[in-house]
Amino acid sequence: MHYRNWKTSILLIVILLSLFINHVSFAGNFEKTYNFQAQYELFSQKLYVSFPSSLYYYYANESHSINGDSEYARFITPQAVEGIAKSIEEVTSDKPYSDEQFADAVLSLVHQIPYNITGAMYPIETIMDNSGDCAALSILAASIMKAGGLDVVLIHYTGINPGHMNIGVYLPNTPAFHTLLMWPTSFNYDNKTYWTAEATAKTDWKVGDQSESLANAQAIIIPLDSCEKMSPGEVSSSLDNSLLNSSLSINLSQVSSMVEQDMRCLLISGSIQPPFAGQNVTIYVSQKGSISNCISALTGNVGNYSSIWNFTAEGTYYITASWSGVSDYSGADSETLTVFVGPESFVEFQTYDYNYIYGNANFASYETRPMIGVKDFISVPLGQNVSFSYDFTMLQTGHSKSNVQTTTTTIAASEQTIRLPNRQTKTIQIPERTIITPIDVPNNLAPLRLPDDFNQTINSQFCFILQNNQENDYSLNAKGLNNYDVSNIIQDGESQPAVINATESIKENTWYKLIATISENKISAFLLNSDGAPLESMSATPQNATNTNQMVLLVTNNRDNAIILKDFTLHSINSTDQLQSTKKIVNTDNNSGLVIPASAIPIILVLTFAVATVFVKKIKESRDNKRKNVH
Repeated sequence: MHYRNWKTSILLIVILLSLFINHVSFAGNFEKTYNFQAQYELFSQKLYVSFPSSLYYYYANESHSINGDSEYARFITPQAVEGIAKSIEEVTSDKPYSDEQFADAVLSLVHQIPYNITGAMYPIETIMDNSGDCAALSILAASIMKAGGLDVVLIHYTGINPGHMNIGVYLPNTPAFHTLLMWPTSFNYDNKTYWTAEATAKTDWKVGDQSESLANAQAIIIPLDSCEKMSPGEVSSSLDNSLLNSSLSINLSQVSSMVEQDMRCLLISGSIQPPFAGQNVTIYVSQKGSISNCISALTGNVGNYSSIWNFTAEGTYYITASWSGVSDYSGADSETLTVFVGPESFVEFQTYDYNYIYGNANFASYETRPMIGVKDFISVPLGQNVSFSYDFTMLQTGHSKSNVQTTTTTIAASEQTIRLPNRQTKTIQIPERTIITPIDVPNNLAPLRLPDDFNQTINSQFCFILQNNQENDYSLNAKGLNNYDVSNIIQDGESQPAVINATESIKENTWYKLIATISENKISAFLLNSDGAPLESMSATPQNATNTNQMVLLVTNNRDNAIILKDFTLHSINSTDQLQSTKKIVNTDNNSGLVIPASAIPIILVLTFAVATVFVKKIKESRDNKRKNVH
């Protein structure tokens, strides 16, 4: 139990580390080679398997709670391991006892995975962790057998300590290859005979073999009708030769004006190389350390895919596309794009006396909270003596249309007499004003009066801040600021920041690169356009840097906009040989990646652990409190 939680924590921290910092190419594919034997064969078959790491993250993100025996069926994922089943069938399909030999081949493969107490896990997790107990190994074997067309059930043995689990395989005849001097064991269920199949590697178990220790146990048959019907991806598999590499690109763009803009959305697109038509691409959208949405798209004739991503909330998102592979090619994950979605425009009306919006008057604070926007999108610890770079662009996201009808009213110019403190009067001229007023207000809406400075307190001014926390220990922050924040940043003071005001230089749907260096002698930053030409730059010497706690890049107003960040690269400049002082933690097959200085990893792990803890704690509590005592 503790091993599984520790293992989950470490793997999730590594994955979330990539997510948290940006560029999550999910650290490349997982690859492994197995041997398996089929009767009437004089040699072992080699099986090569590969799957994108995002598929593991997807299943690790799923609930692992067990509230009853029937819920074990939820862990059976035939489609995810269908590639393994097809490879084994290539060897066993023409054999005299093909179903039995297929099942025995699956057992010989699963027996190679070391035993360790883990509790119920999804097959992809067991393969990648290369570890499992009787429940995890039985779930893996049953998933492959079911993918190969066999009628299987799980068998949970109770009344013994610890409990146990194995598989029941339906065969019309008594197994022909069971161990000599061991009579085959079976159970009758639903008018069928299911022969036992042991997934743990205590010995060379065949279908029908059963440990004597289970003779007096009570067997509970668990049907698998409620197993997973569709997986977001699957394992690539090949016999006797390794799989060829593939790649998958991803891009975000504004939705064409041809699409009716009654929602906030962006267009996700990309392509598979080599190009394959009719392939399913899964787009994972992650937020706050977990997958919040999976979007499916099919590739066209030249391997291109596209899908509209509709979202309703501001915040920080991470978007990765994944493909499972085909023929002799393994699947691939794209690079991960970090998306900072700003606040949405709201329906605001200006009457003669004040500005107001429409919402539920009983929940005024709830109605206005999303309109204020996100304050802190992300924070990345950098450390000291580092250089980094990243690319970014700004895209329009659109906004939801209001169902409140309005009319435009013009108020004529007028005069107004006011009384002064000295009891004198004064006549002032009020110019003509044009205001927008609502008509036919829906019954569920009511006016919400806004504070006079509401427009100044919306965090709609997006910027990147290089923050000197203490003793030249820097972090990179993406923030949404309000007008007061911006004024405080750029004003003169004891701790004056260095500011690049690029709000007039930044154009929509155009990529820019920022390159910055933090050293003992100098702090500098350069903003480049898509052609590499410099747009803005700044630098500070140590004498000035002592009073410079922030280096600020003001980008744009992010109301109804999104900022896309990619290709974040960080490396140490302590050593003359930078390659020896850096560490890559993501795959760079797509010519992009994140490089972390070894000295910064402990700091990042501590910070990332706080993000991972929420998810890990949820899994730990559900497993510790609800998992059956099945070893």
